Amino acid sequence: MKRSFDHFPEIKVCPICGTNEDKECFLIPIDGTDEDDGKICQAHPFHVNCIEDYAERFRFHRDMGLLYMHTKKEVE
Repeated sequence: MKRSFDHFPEIKVCPICGTNEDKECFLIPIDGTDEDDGKICQAHPFHVNCIEDYAERFRFHRDMGLLYMHTKKEVE
């Protein structure tokens, strides 16, 4: 089941494209924020289309089974 939102939050910026264009987005959990104490993890919105539009920037680390990319913006 796809979990996405129709509108991008005005106060955030997509780390891939560096904009907050009002397009479909989804939340990606932030590493290190999902502690084992039962709290909900933090997440950051990304534009759905940026994943496809910037697919050539993704890399795969075989040993770790990790799909990653360097983004344009650092986020808090």
